[in-house]
Amino acid sequence: MLRTLTASLLVGAAIIPATASAKVDLGSAISLRVVDRNEATVQFASDQLPLKADGKTVDARIVMAPGKKPGKLHKVGMHGDDTRYESLVRSKKALRVGTRYTVRLEIAGQKPIERQVKLIDARR
Repeated sequence: MLRTLTASLLVGAAIIPATASAKVDLGSAISLRVVDRNEATVQFASDQLPLKADGKTVDARIVMAPGKKPGKLHKVGMHGDDTRYESLVRSKKALRVGTRYTVRLEIAGQKPIERQVKLIDARR
């Protein structure tokens, strides 16, 4: 009895780290949309991103060129089975519609995902 209980606990403990570091795949292209002259939103859909130890904050971040400061990623909804995430990006200089910007998504325990994303004006 004790042997089977110990074996089942060891198997359960071995599964937890494997799922915690599972590779996250994007479920959609990364989009960059104008909010106003110096602000844009980065949006994408993916498998659920890992959470930090507090259980609330996403353990991933958006990185862009100097002068552009992305905010924290937060969940904004679902796209089929994938979770949609969004981050507000602020820039010191005016953002130009039609220009391609490099967006890097850094997820804990995984290689960064880097894409060239064209800024679109969805307000029209």
